[in-house]
Amino acid sequence: MKTGFALAGSTVEASALLAGITISAAAGGPVLGAFLDRAGRPGTLLAGALALYAAGLGAILVGLDRLPFAVTLLIAVSTGLLGPALSGGWSARLPDVARGDRLPRANALDAMTFGVAGLAGPALAGGVAELLGAPAAVVVSAVLIASALPFTWLLPARPAVARGTRTTSVFSDLVAGMRVIAGRPALAPPRPGRRVGPGRLGPARDARRGRAPGGDR
Repeated sequence: MKTGFALAGSTVEASALLAGITISAAAGGPVLGAFLDRAGRPGTLLAGALALYAAGLGAILVGLDRLPFAVTLLIAVSTGLLGPALSGGWSARLPDVARGDRLPRANALDAMTFGVAGLAGPALAGGVAELLGAPAAVVVSAVLIASALPFTWLLPARPAVARGTRTTSVFSDLVAGMRVIAGRPALAPPRPGRRVGPGRLGPARDARRGRAPGGDR
C-alpha cells in the first residue's frame, strides 16, 4: 500500500489500484485454472501469463501521471486477472511433477514457501521502495516475476490421451465447479477473519474434478 501511495501520490488512487488488481485476481483464478487443466503444455500457458503480468506492472508504472487514471486502473484490473499464475498456477501443477507418495510432501513445501514468500515479498518491496523509490520496487517485482519464466518450460506436457478426454466447455467446467463449491463447506467462500489468497487454485481445481480438497489425485 505504501508503494502504491508513493507511485500514485493519492491514497484514493493507490487503494483503487490495489483493489482492482486484487479483486480481479480472485475472479481470474478459476478461469486460469480451467485453461491450465485443458492445455497440452501448461508450462507454455503459465509462461505467457507470467510475462503478461510482468508487462502489466510495467504498464501501470508507465501509465501513472501519463495516462488518465481510469485507463491505468483498467490496466491494473486486466493485469490482476493473471495474478493467480504467480502462485496457484504453480500449485495446480504439483500433481504433474510430484506423483504418488511424493505429493503430500510437495503440497506441504508449497504451502510453507507460499507463506514465507507472502511475508518476505512485501518486506522486500517496501525496503526497495524506501531505498530506491517506488518505481524501483515495481521494476524489481517485474524482474523477479520474469525470472520464473525458464522454470515454466520444465513443466511436463500432458499426455495426448488426457488431452482428448475433455468434452465439456470451459464455461460448463466453471459452472460445475461452482456447484461443487456451493455444496461443500470446506470450499465455501471465506468468512470474515479467514485468510484468503488471490492465487490459490488448488481447491477450485479439485472442485471442478469433483474431489475434496487435497484428496487423492
